[in-house]
Amino acid sequence: MAINLIISTPNGKFVDNKKVDIINLKTIDGDIGVLGNMSPLVTALKIGNMNFKVNNQTQWIHLHRGLAIINATECKIITERLYLVNENGTKVQTPDKLD
Repeated sequence: MAINLIISTPNGKFVDNKKVDIINLKTIDGDIGVLGNMSPLVTALKIGNMNFKVNNQTQWIHLHRGLAIINATECKIITERLYLVNENGTKVQTPDKLD
């Protein structure tokens, strides 16, 4: 079951209601995988790389701390700043908004 991903920064929404298969986050309590139909959860995020998958394609994003608000249908991430990285963690060109 897909879950909607929203990522917001002070500059606006970087990801806006993108349907994804899974979201992997680094929280202050450990790593978690977020799937559709999960129980509600609010957690603080550590500085580090997150990723999400759509049709077996993985997109990596480096977050500078933040907050994740999760419910059965969506995962909202609020962060001060972010940039795209590849699977090795190397920074890559980052657009203003991710489609």
